[in-house]
Amino acid sequence: MFDDIQYPEIDPNKKNAAQLWEERYQNPDYLFGKEPSDFLKTFLGQLSKGTALDVAMGEGRNAVFLAENGFKVEGLDCSAKAIEKAKKMATDKKVQVDAKVQNLDFYLMPLMKFNTIVMAYYKPASRFFSELKRGLMAGGTVLIEGYTVEQFKRNQPNPYLDLDQCFKPNELLGHLKDLHVLYYKEIAEGGSHLVHALAQKR
Repeated sequence: MFDDIQYPEIDPNKKNAAQLWEERYQNPDYLFGKEPSDFLKTFLGQLSKGTALDVAMGEGRNAVFLAENGFKVEGLDCSAKAIEKAKKMATDKKVQVDAKVQNLDFYLMPLMKFNTIVMAYYKPASRFFSELKRGLMAGGTVLIEGYTVEQFKRNQPNPYLDLDQCFKPNELLGHLKDLHVLYYKEIAEGGSHLVHALAQKR
């Protein structure tokens, strides 16, 4: 159904993710605002309480929200500027977030450390989904949201989005096959075409 969507040719001069996001986060304003994801807010009560990890945390809006709601929060991002801004937001809101610069392509998840893992608007390599499972305690939850390829099919581009960061239909569901999926939906919301998933480690 999506065979008509062609991946663009790889630009040999294209900057890597860390360079791109470092530049994007230079603006003193918060690129995506300070409010957490609506999906995270809606399903907060279904997350396993305790220690949480925010993967590709950006400027910290979701991590800070989790900290405000009683989680012990760690956050990772490839951009040092994003981590700096996340720490500032946490300080301003008087919460603690352990935020670190990390190249996620080389990140090895600690074994069964987290009660909850959040990953918003970041599509990792397929192997990383095994890392998510490894990092969750038994009964732990993972909340994921991202764009679908429909975002490109409907000609509604996002200047911060590459096609390879979008999920194909049911692709995310397939990555979660070893977990108990509590909620899964691919939706059109305003001008955005999104996938939302909440799953639990058995």
